[in-house]
Amino acid sequence: MINRFTSFVKANKRTFLVFLLSLISLFCFNVTKNGIGPEIFGWLRLWKYTSLLILFVCFYILLLKGKRVILANIALVALLILLLETILFFVLGMPSALKKDFSVPNLPENHIARQVGMTYYPDSVYHDIKINGTDTVFDVHYSIDHMNKRITPGFDSTKKNYALFFGCSIGFGYGLEDNQTLAYQVQKQGESINAYNFSISGTGTNHMLAEIKHRDLSKQVTEKDGCGYYIFFWDHLYRAIGTMTRYTEWLHLAPYYKMENRKLVRRKLFKDGRPFISDIYERLYQTNIVKYFEADLPLRLNDSHYDLVTEMVLETKKEYQKQFGNDKFYLVIYPNYMAYTPEQMQIFKSYLKKKKIKFIDLSQKIVYQGKYTLPGDAHPNAETNELMAKYLLQETKKL
Repeated sequence: MINRFTSFVKANKRTFLVFLLSLISLFCFNVTKNGIGPEIFGWLRLWKYTSLLILFVCFYILLLKGKRVILANIALVALLILLLETILFFVLGMPSALKKDFSVPNLPENHIARQVGMTYYPDSVYHDIKINGTDTVFDVHYSIDHMNKRITPGFDSTKKNYALFFGCSIGFGYGLEDNQTLAYQVQKQGESINAYNFSISGTGTNHMLAEIKHRDLSKQVTEKDGCGYYIFFWDHLYRAIGTMTRYTEWLHLAPYYKMENRKLVRRKLFKDGRPFISDIYERLYQTNIVKYFEADLPLRLNDSHYDLVTEMVLETKKEYQKQFGNDKFYLVIYPNYMAYTPEQMQIFKSYLKKKKIKFIDLSQKIVYQGKYTLPGDAHPNAETNELMAKYLLQETKKL
């Protein structure tokens, strides 16, 4: 066996030499890559692609000469994929890649960052500025209390009812001052309501469930009666299942839930709760094929995703009932850009009805664009929150 291999090497010594040189080139590439900052420059990536192409060509030739037909075909497929990746690299203008850190912080299991994921520092004020060219889109402050939630100014101890708000940047009031949020407008327009804003920018349904499971929110609320609102935005579906794009951009440390034996279970965070899938996403998301075709994984929503997300809402509702003693918890379908088809929304609503989750559909109240958004930003402006608060209180009275 050794003699046969030695003879094969001697007969193909030039190919083996080029193969060995390509391996050395890849090793040098990795050393260089690890020795620079957070950006892998285009010329470095070209170095890698060139080395890999030479490596696979040599590998394919050696397999053919060794009459390993099946392995040669597999190598050929890999070579063609690599060739497409290289061609698209030039089509995209030889872009750089980022060396992003997806590691999980070394924190105790009961730490809020491990349980809830992203949240705000307690007793803090965030100064947020967005500039578009020479125009300032907004220059605002977000006030956070000692329990990590956004402060709604104007609290009145004589009021008898509460309104809790969960959701993402829509509910939080991204780009707006404390007295311009949806929660503030509901408090202002409601006759006897104090509002509590538990929304966190960039989050999904999984964060809401983790948040209400992490601690008893009723201890922060002085009123005895009221309701909870989950301001639902269609992208929450993709965030809650941790698609490749959302995971790699900002949600690798988000709470991970899955269905096991028709039961919802918590499995740490996306990064360490589903390591195999997360690792695949990390390897794929900066490939030129993915970028050129603007691909995301999974490719489309299916019934299991609707079931999973609505199950999270149901568990949140149950926890709300347990903490506050009533079932007045509503999912509010907020107006959206057309990120879904009517059929998809119909399927989503069917799961809500099946699980007896009350919802308020505000999606058709306005055409969400133009005058309803911040200038130079897609988030709702203060006037939109004032209008949506009016609709929300009207629909709540009907229920």
